Amino acid sequence: MDGWLPRFRRSWRRSSASPPPKGSRAWIHPSELPSFESLDVSPTWQIQSRTARSVGLVMALALIAGAAGLTLTHNSNPASGAMKAHVAKTLAQLPASSRLAASHTVTLTITTPGHIENLPAMVLANDLAVTTTPITTNALITGSTTTHLNFPVTLIGRDKVMGFSIVKLGAKIAPLTFAPLPASTTVLAISPLMQGSTKPPLYAWANTTLGDPTVDVHGVISYLSTQSNANLNGFTDAIAINGAGDVVAVLSGNHQWYSAQFVARIANIVATGRGCHASLGVIGAAEQGGGVRVNRVIPKSPAQWHLKVGDVITAINGHATDTFSAYSTVLYLTPAYSQVQVSYVRRTSQEHTEITLGCAL
Repeated sequence: MDGWLPRFRRSWRRSSASPPPKGSRAWIHPSELPSFESLDVSPTWQIQSRTARSVGLVMALALIAGAAGLTLTHNSNPASGAMKAHVAKTLAQLPASSRLAASHTVTLTITTPGHIENLPAMVLANDLAVTTTPITTNALITGSTTTHLNFPVTLIGRDKVMGFSIVKLGAKIAPLTFAPLPASTTVLAISPLMQGSTKPPLYAWANTTLGDPTVDVHGVISYLSTQSNANLNGFTDAIAINGAGDVVAVLSGNHQWYSAQFVARIANIVATGRGCHASLGVIGAAEQGGGVRVNRVIPKSPAQWHLKVGDVITAINGHATDTFSAYSTVLYLTPAYSQVQVSYVRRTSQEHTEITLGCAL
C-alpha cells in the first residue's frame, strides 16, 4: 500500500509532461494542428467578366429547359409527325361516308355495386353487340340509342382471344354493314366519346392506313395500323370505315385492329355456344407426321369416354388437324355444345367417334 502513491505520481508526471521536440518524433500532437479559423478559405477562381457570367447563366438555363423538354416528350409520347384526332360534336360534322355507320352505336350503361359506367358498343346482326370493356356477370346492363332509351341488355360472354364482350340487346337496332378489307387500305377510324346515357356521344376521328392482314393460331384475322395522320392513342371501341361506308375493322382493347366480319362471326359463335368457345377436353401436342397426340384426357370432359392417351386426332368434322394451330382454330370456330365427328388414329387403326363439345372456360 505504501508503494503505490509514488508510482502514481511518477506516472502522472509523465502523462502531463510536454511532448518531445518535433524533430525527434514522427507524430503530431493535437495541439500542433492548425485552427480552422486561421485557414485561408477564399476561392481560388472567380468569374470576373460580366460577359462570362452571362454566358454561364444562359448555358445553365438551356440545360434546365432541355431537361424539361425531354421529360415532356417522354410523358406525352406522341406519334411521329401525328396531329390530334378531329372531334365531331354531332354526326353532321363527320365525313359523309361515315355518318350512317357511326349512328349505329349503342350506349351501354353498366351498373355494379358502387359504380356506374357508360360505354359504346358496336351493333351486329341477331340483336348482338360487342364492346372491348370486360363486363362482370353481376352487372346490370341497359342500352340506349337516339331512338330507344333504357332497354334491357344481357351479357352473353367474352372472347378472350380478341378481347370483346358480347351482349344481347333487348331492342331491335339496325346492325352495321361489314365488308372485307383489302390490304394497305386507307380508312376512316371513328371512336365514340361517351357523355352519359342520355346524351349522344362525341366522335373522335382520323384517317389511317391498315396494313396486310395476319392470321394467328386461332385463325383470328388482324391488321397493323401502318400510317396515320393523327395520334390514335386513346381510341377505344373504334371502327374503321371504308369509302363506301362499310365497317371493315374494329379496334380492340389491346389496340389491335381485327376484321369486322371476323368479329361478327365470333360473336355469333359465342352466342350460339351459350357464352363460350368449344372444348374437346384433352391436352395434346403436335405429332410428328401430322395430327395432335393426346397426352392427357381431362376427367369429366367430353373426350373422357371416347379418346385415350396416345390417340392422334387427325380431323374434327372433316377439318384436318395436321398441326396444333389447325386443331386450335377448328375448336375456336366451332360453337360449344356442338356435336362433332372426331377422327383419330389409335395405334395403327383409323377411328371415328361422335362427341358433344364442352365449354372452354
